[in-house]
Amino acid sequence: MTIGSFLLVGLLLLQHTCADNPNVIAANLSTTITANVTATFQKTFFFLLDSDVVSKKPVRISAKALNASVHNPLIVTARQILGVTSFTIPLNDEGYQIYNRVARTLCPQWNVPKSDVKLFLAVDVSSSENVRREFQLRADYVDNFELIENQKITANVTPSTPMYFRYKFKPTQLDGPVLVRVTSDSDTCATISVQSDMCPIHDLMYDIEYDGIFQSMTRLAAITVTPGFGSSGRKDFVVVVVVHPTDYTCEHLGHELLDQIRLNSSKPDPGPKPVPLFNQRKNVIISVETTMTYREYIFPTLITVGLLLIIYLLAYVGTILETEKFIRGFNLGEFEYQNMSDGEAEAGVSRTESSLSDTSDYTESNGLLSRANQEIASAEEAVKSVPTDYGATTGYRRHKTQDSMGSVDYCEDLNEVLEIRRTKVELNVADLSVHSNDYKYRLYQWNLIPIAIFYALPVIQLVAGIQLIVHFTGNQDICYYNYLCSRPLGVVQQFNNIFSNIGYVLLGILFLLIVKHRDTKYQAAVKEKPILGKKYGLPQHNGIYYSVGFSLCMEGLLSASYHVCPTGYNFQFDSTFMYLMAGLLMLKIYQLRHPDVNPHAYTAYIFLSFTVLIEVVGVYLQTIYFWITFAAVYIVATLYFTSHMYYMGVISLDCGIFARISHFFRTDFLSSPKPLYMDRFVFLILVVTLNFAAAIMGVVVQPSDFPSFLLAVFLINLLAYFAYYVIMKFIHGEYPYPITIFCGFLTMVTWICALYFYFSTVTNWQLPAALSRVKNTECLVLDFYDNHDVWHIISSMALFFGFVTVLTLDDHLLNKPRNEIRVF
Repeated sequence: MTIGSFLLVGLLLLQHTCADNPNVIAANLSTTITANVTATFQKTFFFLLDSDVVSKKPVRISAKALNASVHNPLIVTARQILGVTSFTIPLNDEGYQIYNRVARTLCPQWNVPKSDVKLFLAVDVSSSENVRREFQLRADYVDNFELIENQKITANVTPSTPMYFRYKFKPTQLDGPVLVRVTSDSDTCATISVQSDMCPIHDLMYDIEYDGIFQSMTRLAAITVTPGFGSSGRKDFVVVVVVHPTDYTCEHLGHELLDQIRLNSSKPDPGPKPVPLFNQRKNVIISVETTMTYREYIFPTLITVGLLLIIYLLAYVGTILETEKFIRGFNLGEFEYQNMSDGEAEAGVSRTESSLSDTSDYTESNGLLSRANQEIASAEEAVKSVPTDYGATTGYRRHKTQDSMGSVDYCEDLNEVLEIRRTKVELNVADLSVHSNDYKYRLYQWNLIPIAIFYALPVIQLVAGIQLIVHFTGNQDICYYNYLCSRPLGVVQQFNNIFSNIGYVLLGILFLLIVKHRDTKYQAAVKEKPILGKKYGLPQHNGIYYSVGFSLCMEGLLSASYHVCPTGYNFQFDSTFMYLMAGLLMLKIYQLRHPDVNPHAYTAYIFLSFTVLIEVVGVYLQTIYFWITFAAVYIVATLYFTSHMYYMGVISLDCGIFARISHFFRTDFLSSPKPLYMDRFVFLILVVTLNFAAAIMGVVVQPSDFPSFLLAVFLINLLAYFAYYVIMKFIHGEYPYPITIFCGFLTMVTWICALYFYFSTVTNWQLPAALSRVKNTECLVLDFYDNHDVWHIISSMALFFGFVTVLTLDDHLLNKPRNEIRVF
């Protein structure tokens, strides 16, 4: 027998039953029925349906309890050929509020074959009480059920009356996604779900997360849907709207356990029960919009790569021209040296070497003991007889003695003599470039590679796992995307946010190539005349430059990893190599004129790793005790680093540090009318004031975004030191080449533009996902990039131009003897 035959038999039985049984009632659609039931007399209503209509429009039934109690509710069961739906009236929604009226859209009968025989819907109403309970019942076809592309549907939804609508992909849309946009002028909390158009449709609070994709919503929800997104592989989908009885879900971050860790609580405390909000009602506007197809992704990606290739081309031409100028300047110094007479050349070398043992600027008032000064004369012969690369492998040998001024270091070898030379009032680069530091600075680049690998691999594994969780659970409240500008590709939800980081990688590689080219040319010139690489210009140690370029590449990789699923708890992936770049760049600027004083690679990376550790702790444990501890460590570190810079590394971090600082403070500040090193003193006072203010602000304000606060501290110190270095260059009559000024100008312009887009935020992971989504905006450039993507592209250029500015900052000094280049 066919389905039509079964329907015919069912219809005949229905007519017979309705005639014999008064509790079985034939009812009409779009008519309100009032009736009553008891425990012994239930009612069954049969609604005749048109097969042509029901295949396009589902039936929506609504029931209202007139005098039933929540403890003994009425049970409403709707039976169709393809499914059963049941609910109770009154409805006790999670214990928050009681709803006397409930409405549900029944599962659409899409697969029922068309027939001339009428279909029927049976609705049973029963009670568990012997008391008569009255109710009202109504069934209607759902008009405007089909969502049409770029057309809006308005719906009024309450917690007891969820709704859903259907969208069918057109054959021309199967190569690209569509955007489901739901907007509202109300802050009432709701959940929007996109599910396959298969029964059952999950449209209740407790089961809406069982299938499909879902988001919490206040004023905006935006879900990008690709054809065949569901596990069933069906192309069509339904959009479900469920209003919450309270706004708790939309007003809290949803990380209760992590929040309790941050509050240093021993066990999670769910807090007070959310207060029910009566008359929770939400008007929503639903629309489905077409977006870019996958083929259309090609154009903006090629435009981005083309722009970066133009920078490659310009950088290549500029590098070739500037390197020739760089070498010509170097050869000029060689020409001057070659044209000296033999006596003049010997005198020049002797003059440079004698600068190491010159103590004319040394006095007892500068904070060192006169006994140490007396030992200098006995070490002069050792200074002259030691090869220029002494110290590359020789360690420090110290002994300490006690006198009235405490524990003080005395000279025992060449390194002690060199430390004393650093206390001269008028220092030159020759005083601080005695050692051959090539191996020391090469360690920066070689140590960074394993650090990056061991850091990046777990990061990539973690974010890949999170992305799979988001993909299979459908929970889009986990990741903070700009959903209005979502360009998915495969399992990646936000391909545009990931691809926009390509600038960091490509420009990082370009910077490495530039450094390598300059390094090769320089080494070839020095190989021909070694004396010129030892006596002219600043020492060319490129290990930190290689580290900075590699860090820029890693920043692109880790920023892309972070944007796979951006949250507040993995933001450290995006910021770690920013700390490294800022710290390494500060070290490089300092190393330009202090090569013998700059720390070793392991010391620098230990400090930076400690910084990352503090950042991680600050993400999870932002209590007043943490901020006080952080401020104390911050202040002590500031005092140590400023003392180290003021005394050119003479103050070592050991047990005698406090005695030496106390002695220097008495002799340099209490016994002298003015500081011995006035320029350094003024700058470091400003630095100390700035950092103390930042530490105090942290304790008082306690910013919730600790990683950004810490990164701002690094960047402010970097900018302060760079400004000091440039100002001192101009004070001493050192004027950079035009290429440096031009790159500095480009750095300033690109940073201004980049920061504008950075602060034009489109998400905020400090807010709950529903509130963050309100900040989402349309794509800004090429219908592919949003504000944050533009920040990625422009900031990568700004970093590159800034690196080139520092790289070429002192090229004009290549033809100048080192003993004539001032240290500041």
